[in-house]
Amino acid sequence: MEEGRENEMKSPLVFKRLTLESLNDIYPYLKVFKGMSCDYTAGGLLMWIDYFKYEYCVYGGTLFVKSVAEDNLDHVAFAQPLGTMPLDEAVSLLAEYCKEQGYPLSFSAITEFNLEKFIDLQPVRVYPLKAWSDYVYTMEALSTLSGKKLGKKRNHCNRFVAENPDWTFEPIQTHNLDLVRECFAQVCEGASDAPMAQYERAQVWKVLDDLECYPFEAMCLKVGNKVIAFSIGEVLNNVLHVHIEKSLRDVNGSAEMINWQFARYISEKYPVVEWVNRQDDAGDEGLRKAKQSYYPAFLLRKYNVFF
Repeated sequence: MEEGRENEMKSPLVFKRLTLESLNDIYPYLKVFKGMSCDYTAGGLLMWIDYFKYEYCVYGGTLFVKSVAEDNLDHVAFAQPLGTMPLDEAVSLLAEYCKEQGYPLSFSAITEFNLEKFIDLQPVRVYPLKAWSDYVYTMEALSTLSGKKLGKKRNHCNRFVAENPDWTFEPIQTHNLDLVRECFAQVCEGASDAPMAQYERAQVWKVLDDLECYPFEAMCLKVGNKVIAFSIGEVLNNVLHVHIEKSLRDVNGSAEMINWQFARYISEKYPVVEWVNRQDDAGDEGLRKAKQSYYPAFLLRKYNVFF
């Protein structure tokens, strides 16, 4: 009798490791979420599976994602539950699960747009993730490069066009995939050996190997028969999430050109897209300067929430 009661009290949440094969399970929930954060995208989850130790559970019409905190890889944390279950019920379920597992309930990378819903549930602590804000731009700005602020970017693109009259911009497909790999191999030469940078490079190779399995848009910039830059992103609702963007540093204007052409391409193919999320800078000063140079419309701030 007592054993039966214990079984009845056991949490219904059963988490399993997130894999590329899990995409069919999780993507319906990602498509309806309007949070704008790169953390709630197929690329944001699948490319960082091992780094953040992602696991997932679908229960009660809701997707639960278990991981570690973005600023503390030793601390278990959860993403915002996505689905039809009211937030208070989802948080209560997770609290029961955490009690059984023997650790406190916390959420990581909750965006400022959704923070108030969590505060209403009276958490014991909330603090900002200072190095993990997403840089968000208007699609109009990046697809047109209009205005005085982006004048230098236009000049770089104009120089690229003048110096490379045979440039082309095309989808990444089977026939040019090896050229894209050659480009990335060259990009990797002399790149940072920081752990996160090494991990990110390994994930780019994986994405290129399984590109057809992802819900991504993938384009490359060529000069003659050589790929000198490529960009891979994901459209969710009215946001383009740029997951990968690589260019050869020794080709003048290649970085600005791939950025501009990819935004133009997406803008024409998906007129509904209003925003471009170019993700966070992870505290890297070089990335911060590069992202700031395009003058983001705003930084999407994120928070850790403890119960």
